[in-house]
Amino acid sequence: MKNDFGIRNDLPPLAAARAKKPGLRVGLEILIFFALFSVASAVESLPTALSTGIWVANDKSFIDGIRPLIGNGDFTGIMNFVEAFMKGMPVWLTLVTLFATVLATAVCILFCRVIQKRGLSSMGFVRRHAVREYLLGALVGVVMISATALLGLAFGAYRFTPAKPNWGIVLLFLLGYFFQGMSEEVLCRSCFLVSLSRRNNVWLAIAVSSSMFALLHVFNPGFGVIPFVNILLSGAFFATYFLKRGSIWGACAIHSFWNFFQGNFYGISVSGTGGSDAVSVFSAEALKGSKLLTGGTFGIEGSVWCTVVMAAALLILIFVVKPKKEPGEA
Repeated sequence: MKNDFGIRNDLPPLAAARAKKPGLRVGLEILIFFALFSVASAVESLPTALSTGIWVANDKSFIDGIRPLIGNGDFTGIMNFVEAFMKGMPVWLTLVTLFATVLATAVCILFCRVIQKRGLSSMGFVRRHAVREYLLGALVGVVMISATALLGLAFGAYRFTPAKPNWGIVLLFLLGYFFQGMSEEVLCRSCFLVSLSRRNNVWLAIAVSSSMFALLHVFNPGFGVIPFVNILLSGAFFATYFLKRGSIWGACAIHSFWNFFQGNFYGISVSGTGGSDAVSVFSAEALKGSKLLTGGTFGIEGSVWCTVVMAAALLILIFVVKPKKEPGEA
């Protein structure tokens, strides 16, 4: 009998989705995914856009700096000035961006419920043992990012020095990443992966959804071949973990705690979006060396250390971990 390593098309979330509505061809599923992503991103950006407008309008240096550029019609100068100005984005605005991702999650859930007529169980929202699943996922996420950071430290790619964070702000970042990690998992796994699996082989669904997940980061600073490979591997890991556990909670926790510990414990740039040295337990310094070792602008997620950890974790998950027999009830 063919060994499917526990990843079958009849796993609970997939079976529940397939029972409601038949799936579409891969090309159409991809188009729908990008349409959903665009709508969710637009809705999610509203609080950030409003908050950014308030911040900019009340910053005299921005008005004084951009006014002559507009008067001279210097479009390039305007773009460079805005880009440089946004690098000084205040912490509170970063938090608004993180918390606003809850809106994207709501859009994705509404799409599955209203358009695809799917129940919460098909999205992996399982009540039974939800807290236990989340805590287990959190532990996995912390271990994985810590292994990556320690490899960077051990081989001289990174140096970590203690910082003096505002612990109240750090806790707000933890809550913010709770929503941010969940939003990406619901979009790429609960919605897209499961939707693809209604008609197509589940391994193909994992490959396609993971590729699209990686491409969502293409405009992040420092994105390149190694970051693409690493995010592709992480997408495959999240997808496989979700399917084997039969619950989305663990994948959400791994994603959230990976990002939180990366940015607010180790102080490393999160997928090229900048570190959080002012509100992190440690301050990270990438030492001189190849981008393969440091990840460059993208951060440690663009390094070979991340490749090693993600590949090892995925192989263990596929070949060693068995699927959970009773995921519980939605």
